[in-house]
Amino acid sequence: MALRRLARGAAEAWEVPRDLLLGRYPAFVTGGPLSQGEIPVFVFHGAEPVAFGRKMRHLVDNGYETLAVDDYLAVLRGERPAPARAVLLTFDDGRGSVWSVAAPILRRHAMRAVVFLVPGRIGSRPGLGPTIDGADASPPGPAILRETGEAALMSWEEIEALARGGAFEFQSHTHSHARVHTAPILASFATPRSRQGYDAFDQPLVRAKGRDLLGEDVPLGTPLLRSAPRTAESLRFFEDEALRRACIDTVAEGGGEGFFRRSDWEARLRRLLRGERLRGRIETPDERALAIGLELTESKRVIEQHTDRPVTHLCYPWHAAGPTARRLATEAGYQTAFCGKVEGAPISLPGGDPGAIARLGEDYVELLPGKGRATLSEVLRHKWARRFGVALR
Repeated sequence: MALRRLARGAAEAWEVPRDLLLGRYPAFVTGGPLSQGEIPVFVFHGAEPVAFGRKMRHLVDNGYETLAVDDYLAVLRGERPAPARAVLLTFDDGRGSVWSVAAPILRRHAMRAVVFLVPGRIGSRPGLGPTIDGADASPPGPAILRETGEAALMSWEEIEALARGGAFEFQSHTHSHARVHTAPILASFATPRSRQGYDAFDQPLVRAKGRDLLGEDVPLGTPLLRSAPRTAESLRFFEDEALRRACIDTVAEGGGEGFFRRSDWEARLRRLLRGERLRGRIETPDERALAIGLELTESKRVIEQHTDRPVTHLCYPWHAAGPTARRLATEAGYQTAFCGKVEGAPISLPGGDPGAIARLGEDYVELLPGKGRATLSEVLRHKWARRFGVALR
């Protein structure tokens, strides 16, 4: 597991220089200007007080305006001119630090943002969580450490409070941000870590007795197969539920979570499936369309119910969208779809495709023109330090 994470980190570290060579970043990232009509769209997930506060100060100190998502769409459609210095701030997932860290800082600067929620993973909790109360830094405490606990995502109570405040808009990241099995090829197993927090977003759906299980509802030891995002075009593979029983029973008899403290836990589970044919069936295209359609329409319905605001903007999980998802998103009433890098469009411009809006990582906010502008080498040093957990000098 650790080796796979290191390999993924190395691949992501190489992604930036590769994409620079291929011209997949706008000119301002490498020290150039922000041209007329360019409105960078930045994607955040969580917010850490010092780094997030510094990025927002860079915007404020240099006169950047944060747009509402409908105003951004109006520029994209050519219905209004682009402001001289404007950005769109987006947050994926609805993480707890949006409430505890980002909201106080944005309020202080009279800034706004859009949050793409996953309503199928959001719950209700009494009361509202702690915040940093507008400070840029705070000693480690409940507000800072929030995403390490059970309240990793915002509650509906917090979302509704932010929606009433007006600085945040809440839009769709699909209902469950799901992955699905796509082939009878063993990839891993459900572990204590894979079922919790944000790791649970990478754990594929498991069908049991006609119901899809998420997160901790998936029994420990359940075999996880090769998977893809639900909104991709891949057809889902429904494995025979009987193949899980030996693995689940072995984990339960071995102490549940304690089983995974054994150095050979994965080898033991793999041995149980060695020589086994992973039987199952592939879903039909109609089943795929029905499942994706529910991801899109149910997310829209639930968010609208909690915020009393229209939901017409979509962000695809993992930026994955096949022809079926794109067609159904339009039919469901979504006016935009936000992605990551978009082929041939380092930054979405007026007249561009609202169904494939390009976004940049939060690391590049401080590369925007203005006083105190960072250099790309500085940004990459910090980015790689975070990726590999080392201090770079």
